[in-house]
Amino acid sequence: MKIVYITSIAGFAGKTLTTLGIGTFLKERGITFTYRKPLANRPVFQNDIIVDDDAYFVAQTLGLDVPLEELSSLILTQDVLVQGFKGELEGAFAKILTHCQKAAQQGEVLLLGGYGSLYTGAFLGVSGLALAKSLGAKVVLVVRYQGEYVIDYILKAQEDLEGLSVGVIFNDLTEPLSYNYRDLVRPYLDRKGLKILGEIPHDPLLAAVSVKELKEYLGAKLLGSLREDRLVEHFLIGGMQVDKAIQYFRRAPNFGVIVGGDRSDIQLAAIETGAVCLLLTGGFYPNEIILARAEEAGVPILILDDDTYSVARKVERLPIQTRIRHPRKTARALELTRKHLNYDLLQEFLS
Repeated sequence: MKIVYITSIAGFAGKTLTTLGIGTFLKERGITFTYRKPLANRPVFQNDIIVDDDAYFVAQTLGLDVPLEELSSLILTQDVLVQGFKGELEGAFAKILTHCQKAAQQGEVLLLGGYGSLYTGAFLGVSGLALAKSLGAKVVLVVRYQGEYVIDYILKAQEDLEGLSVGVIFNDLTEPLSYNYRDLVRPYLDRKGLKILGEIPHDPLLAAVSVKELKEYLGAKLLGSLREDRLVEHFLIGGMQVDKAIQYFRRAPNFGVIVGGDRSDIQLAAIETGAVCLLLTGGFYPNEIILARAEEAGVPILILDDDTYSVARKVERLPIQTRIRHPRKTARALELTRKHLNYDLLQEFLS
C-alpha cells in the first residue's frame, strides 16, 4: 500500500479539488484505493455520527464505501480544542497513526487529506508534517499560485520533508501571473528536483459563490426567491447613475450587485440586466415593485445591516474560501483536473 498525503503551504489551496482529481485518476486506472482525513476540522452530523464535512463529501463523490466513523481519527470539536490547549490530548498522535496504518491495509493506495497546511496541528502534537514523516508518505503539496513569494514556502516544505517523495500541484494559476511562472518559476523548481504534477488554471466558476454561502457568510436575511443554489462569479457595486450602471452590468456574466437598500433604480436595473442576486445594504428593505420583479425573475435578495463599503470588503475575502460542493463546481473541478494534472508524472510519482 502506498500512502499519499495531500497537503498545502496554506489553507484554502485546493486540497479537496486535488484529492478528487487524484482519486478519479486512480479509479480510471483500476487502482484500488481508500481515503481518510485523519485530523478533521469541519464537524457535522451525518446519520447521528460526527464526521468532517469535507471528508464526507470526498468519500461520497468518489463513491468510496468507508464507514462514517472511520473517515477521521480526531475531529476538532470545541471540546477537543480546549483539551489541546490545556495539554490534555495525550496519545492523540499515536491514535491517528494507528488509524492511518489500519486504513492502509484496504487497497493499493491510501489517500490522506490534510487539514490547513503542512504544519497545522502542531499545537496539538499532531501536525501534518509529523504524520507524513512517520508514515513515510508520498506528499502532494497543493499551492495556490499568487506570485513568486510562494516558492520560499515550497522550498521550506521540501527541506522539512527531506527523505520523502514530494510533488507539487499549482492551483488557480491566473493569466497575469502565468508568464512569470512559466518563464522563471517552473524552470527553477525543475532544477531543484521538484516534480510538478499539475498546473490548474484559474476558473471563474470554481471561485463562484452560491447565494447560500453568501447568506451564511454575511449573516444576511434572504427575501424573495429561495434559489440559494445560484452561483455568483462577479460582484459589482451599484453606486452610479442608472444609465452607467446598465452598461456596467451588461459586461459581467453571472453577477451579483451590492447596492444601498434605498437605491430602487439601481436594484431594478440589476434585475432587468440579469443579476444573479442583490445584496441590499444599510438594513433597508426593497419596495413592493422590486420584490415582485425579483420574485418574477427568480433573483434572491439578501438584506444586510452593514454599509456598502463594509459588505464589499467582506465579499472580497470570500471567493478564496469557497468550496466545490456545488454540483456545477464539482463537475468543473473534475474536468479541470483531468485536463491539467500530468497523468504520466502522477503515475511515475505513485509508483
